[in-house]
Amino acid sequence: MKTNLEYYKVFYTVAKNKNITQAANELMVSQPAVSKSIKLLERDLDTILFTRSKDGVTLTNAGEILYNKIHQSMELIQSAEEDIDQLNNMEQGTINIGAGNTIMQRYLMPYIKEFHEKYPNINVIVHTLVTGELFKRAQLGLVDIVFTHLPNNIPDGFNVIKIKKLHDTFVVNKDSEYKDKTIKKKDLNTLPLVLLPFSASNRNNFNKFCLKNNIIINPLMEIGNDLIIEDCAQNGLGVGLVVREYVQNKLDSGELFELKTNFHIEEKDLVCSIDESRMNNKIIQNFISLLK
Repeated sequence: MKTNLEYYKVFYTVAKNKNITQAANELMVSQPAVSKSIKLLERDLDTILFTRSKDGVTLTNAGEILYNKIHQSMELIQSAEEDIDQLNNMEQGTINIGAGNTIMQRYLMPYIKEFHEKYPNINVIVHTLVTGELFKRAQLGLVDIVFTHLPNNIPDGFNVIKIKKLHDTFVVNKDSEYKDKTIKKKDLNTLPLVLLPFSASNRNNFNKFCLKNNIIINPLMEIGNDLIIEDCAQNGLGVGLVVREYVQNKLDSGELFELKTNFHIEEKDLVCSIDESRMNNKIIQNFISLLK
């Protein structure tokens, strides 16, 4: 490039307004500064770009050629600047949120609703897949935030933000024979347990507990949806392993009862995980701020 790009911006603005004073006002600089930039551009290009009159300025043939070549580019630059301003002001954009069904239903939906009401022009896309698939999409840039439980395998290059502590618990209905008993470790392989599948991330802590204590369990049912596990327990079909925080309303109302145990299953964390390269994305930052 033979000359300063800023000179082209001044040239474009003068040509568009056909007036140096109006161009100076738009650029928020002095009229002499605009005239100097035009003279420097004419010097660098070794040609005259404007003819001046008392009514303003008119493009020369060379000026017409230059304007026809650059005006679309300058307008695209302005459009890009406006798009970025809109993005920074949360007036447009997209956020892709990934989580399993349980986290989406039990935790995220009120925040997604609040985010949509606060920023109605931001498009919210929800991905409900198993955690491994969500991270594959996140590595491809197709998912912005992955919500999951720890312990879990988080790929390298992802930041983890802890949101809240969660506690596994066993629940039954009010008519269950186990309601008033204290459950011991040795009882676990005889209970009619209703669990998530072994590979589910939300079951990792219980698997870890069983392995550590040499407990071999024989689940009555393995179901891939926490809501159905809750329904099974509520309808007397078994002892459901659920997250206390997700069923607290039913524990308070008496629809479910929490079994007493003489052992403790380690608590786990609900977290969101974001590719390090996307941590400065303002849309992502504003969504996370709602969670906090």
